[in-house]
Amino acid sequence: MKKENKNLLDLMDIICRRKWVLVLPIAGGLVVGIILSLTLQPLYRSTTLILVEQQQVPEAYVMPTDRTPFSDKLNTIKQQILSRTKLEQIISEFGLYKDEDSSKTRNPIKKVLIPVTAAFSGKQAKEDLIDRLRNDIDIKVIGESKRGGDAFSVNFIGKNPKTAMQVTNTLASFFIDENLKAREEYAEGTSEFLSNELERARLELETQERSLRKFREYYMGGLPEQLDTNLRTLDRLQIELQSINTAIKTIEERKNFFEDQLGLAAVGKSTISVNPLVVELERLKAELSALLSVYKDTYPDVAITRKRIAEIEDQFSARSEQLNKGEKGNAADASSMGVDISGELTKLRAQLASLKQRESEIRGQITALEKRVEQTPANEQRLTNIRRDYDISLKNYQALLEKKLSARLAENMEKRQKGERFRILDPANLPEKPYKPDKARIVFAGLAVGGAIGAMLAYLLEFLNPAFRKADELTDAFEYPVLAVIPEFMPYSGRRAEKRLKLVKG
Repeated sequence: MKKENKNLLDLMDIICRRKWVLVLPIAGGLVVGIILSLTLQPLYRSTTLILVEQQQVPEAYVMPTDRTPFSDKLNTIKQQILSRTKLEQIISEFGLYKDEDSSKTRNPIKKVLIPVTAAFSGKQAKEDLIDRLRNDIDIKVIGESKRGGDAFSVNFIGKNPKTAMQVTNTLASFFIDENLKAREEYAEGTSEFLSNELERARLELETQERSLRKFREYYMGGLPEQLDTNLRTLDRLQIELQSINTAIKTIEERKNFFEDQLGLAAVGKSTISVNPLVVELERLKAELSALLSVYKDTYPDVAITRKRIAEIEDQFSARSEQLNKGEKGNAADASSMGVDISGELTKLRAQLASLKQRESEIRGQITALEKRVEQTPANEQRLTNIRRDYDISLKNYQALLEKKLSARLAENMEKRQKGERFRILDPANLPEKPYKPDKARIVFAGLAVGGAIGAMLAYLLEFLNPAFRKADELTDAFEYPVLAVIPEFMPYSGRRAEKRLKLVKG
């Protein structure tokens, strides 16, 4: 069967014919909307705005220890505030949801549901209240910046406007207190951690210092910085040893000379004399040998000593000529100008023993210095390793000390509330009108739902039960002409309705 769209007159005809199908659902929806708007308990929303204040002390002077992004920090504090402990405290303090007891409520549905809920354990019922309180709390970030926001709002929806305001203020104070507490704990924890690490670094540094001190004490004289001093001392001792060897050789020659003189002397004399010039000549020769081992021939003392030796040798030459003239006179001169040979030999032996002892000491010192010089490269490598560990420990200690001082400044700043903090910009308001429900919207929604149901029923009755009501519809359906139309017999009331419909159609 071919259908075509209905025009306005046809729709008016359908409305007039199905008026009760439309009117009754609309009236029912309107009544339901009015009843809901009157029976639903009003809810009030209180809002407070909290501003995030930046650190009051410039970061160039005090670096904050807590660099957590604002969004992460807010989420952490939010989880702490919405915890079971905090919410139970709020429920107990303000007596939230007590009016929903089955003995007090007038709603028959609630009277049935609440006893069922009470059948469960007390802990589970309390968890239901906590979940409901979580749903009634809303936190929104306001303003976008690099830190994630400049402020945030805290909203609470309750049945009592004053209670809603008080709960909102309590939540705002929780946010402020938790933020200050978290920042102080963060700063104190950082400072305590750095203090422990600094103490550990100090003990490690002291250990390295003791190791370095013991190494220096044990290898004193063989350290790398003492190498030049040891080499110079070694050269000096070698020169001194050479001089002593020369002096020993000279003294031994003198001693042999006097021993020869003593063997040629007459037997039975108590003292044996010798020419003092001979003694002086031997002494000068010993001094000349010692000077030549240290200085050059042009040195002034060397020249003077040689000159004196030449003078004494000239005197010896003159004395030899005199001895050739007369032995008695020379014996008298030798007797008058002689010295004690026995005493001189004693002195020479004592000097020789002293020089040999000194020679032994110098050789021991040279051996020790040579050993130190040989060990210097190995000592330098060991000292380098110890110093490297010591330098690392020292740098670590200095870095931790600097961080500890910075952390202490940050801790004092947080305790004096000079760091980043939350400040209430707009206190919680006392709501004057309900936030929910919107009575006009509920009534309008009930009217709209009723109208939609009525229209749907009319549509179903009209199009699911089709009928031919006009000759044009029959002609369009079968393509045959209509020869006659038999009018519907109506009582008086029906004719009045038809007249009204004709009047509407014009």
